[in-house]
Amino acid sequence: MDNSSKLILDIYDIAQGSAAAACNGEILRRFRQDLSFESALIGDLGVFGDRLVPTGAHLHNMPAERISARQSTMGEELILVNGTIKTSDPALAASFRRRGKSIATDIARTTVDPDILAYCRKYETAHSLTWVSDRLVQDRITAISFWRAQRRQAFLGNAEQLANLVLPHLIQARQINVRLNAARLQHHATVTLLSSTHGRLYFAVEEAIALMQEEWPQWSPPFLPAALLAALRSHPGMEYAGQRLHVRARLEAAVLTLSVTRRSESAHGLTAAERRCAVLAAQGLQYKEIAGRLLVSPSTVRNQLSSVYRKLNVKNKTSLARVLELGEVDG
Repeated sequence: MDNSSKLILDIYDIAQGSAAAACNGEILRRFRQDLSFESALIGDLGVFGDRLVPTGAHLHNMPAERISARQSTMGEELILVNGTIKTSDPALAASFRRRGKSIATDIARTTVDPDILAYCRKYETAHSLTWVSDRLVQDRITAISFWRAQRRQAFLGNAEQLANLVLPHLIQARQINVRLNAARLQHHATVTLLSSTHGRLYFAVEEAIALMQEEWPQWSPPFLPAALLAALRSHPGMEYAGQRLHVRARLEAAVLTLSVTRRSESAHGLTAAERRCAVLAAQGLQYKEIAGRLLVSPSTVRNQLSSVYRKLNVKNKTSLARVLELGEVDG
């Protein structure tokens, strides 16, 4: 069995055995055994009207800040579904003109723009090998780039041939992984998204998108829901507690990293004490009455109810009673 056939089989094995969040990274690490590179990116672009817009990206051995730095360096890009592209990135432009074929680029020979050259020096991208899928899969296409840091280590013809042969299988393997993990997703699994500070998604695994749509059924990438972004900005700890999801965010180098967890569908994350307090409040009891029943102070009741209202996203006892009637909180 030749090396390329072994690589293809290994990619399918990885896809069938790995979690969704780990799949891309494990495949690229295996790929690196046959095609040397310092960093890589797998980017998905979804169809929105007549345009293709970024909906997610897996960054391999590269800092998240590089995404925002690239955007500020290259400027706004316009990619149409028919393949027309307006970009300052010569490698990406060439790859869209020859979708389905990998393009090796010596970056210093294709541009004289000082900002782009400075960006490439900073992030050690002397040579690139870029491939763009030639057909839509679930209303999206995928662009994959590999980078080498040394000017003397260009991607040659054998690297292009390997990429042309193997990368279509990588796309299929990712789809297999998505289908398998749809059934594996645990009730309290945490998934990750990366976005700009303005809410444009850089990276989102399939489970993350599916979870977000449980909270916001009409939402779709490439931007975070406006309500979520507003809630994260207003909360001192950058957290959001909704009907179905709990989201924590942290900001590093102008990149938001969001951890998304599905909340308990029965208790919505309420503690036992909060559930007892919620049931009594829904029956119309006042703070002092609840405190007497539960043998706690009125201030404790006030704090617990405040937490209950926030977790259940209700504003008064009438709404709370309605939630309890629907059986959404265990009594």
